[in-house]
Amino acid sequence: MPSYSKSLFTSETLLSNTRSFINPISLSFATAMQSVSTGTSEELAFLSAYYLEIINFIQVNYSNKIANRDYVNIPTDYTQFTNLTQTLDEIRSKTTNSSILALLQIAEDTLRGAFNSLALHGDNLLLQLEKTELQTTINDILSNKNVATTQSTVSGSSITLTKTFQLASVFNYYIRIYGAPVEGAGFDPVKIAFLIYTLEENGIDPYS
Repeated sequence: MPSYSKSLFTSETLLSNTRSFINPISLSFATAMQSVSTGTSEELAFLSAYYLEIINFIQVNYSNKIANRDYVNIPTDYTQFTNLTQTLDEIRSKTTNSSILALLQIAEDTLRGAFNSLALHGDNLLLQLEKTELQTTINDILSNKNVATTQSTVSGSSITLTKTFQLASVFNYYIRIYGAPVEGAGFDPVKIAFLIYTLEENGIDPYS
């Protein structure tokens, strides 16, 4: 039996056996959706290619990353995050259509949720690292590895010179979390950027 569909964005009504994103509402749901504002297709004209590109950018770089738990690759640039939220506010100011406003709110909530997920993932990594180090310390104590030698005998007259160097904190954390990089590959710059952001958020100098 065919049903009537009414667009979320325009006042057009369509008789159809199927539903689409633009015309998803069957006759049985029409009453429940009466509070949703409708208008002419001209209301979508303000959505320029630039605005659509911004929304697509949020989907690819933020919502897609949290959906796939790819937290490390969520952009850590706070300036970029601020500019995106400001652009969403700018788009919002150009329409009164409640359906479009709802979609823009979803985009903004996704953006903020992704940035919050980034911080939580970083905190979780540091907590896991602290737990591992605490367990190692406990194991060392139980195995008497903390017993210090108070007297030793030195024989021979040879002298050995040793040169040591210390990596910056961010690289030490990288190795402890992800392991040493493969020879010739170097440190992953995306993971380094993520660790720098996480360390700074937790009051740790990544370059000390």
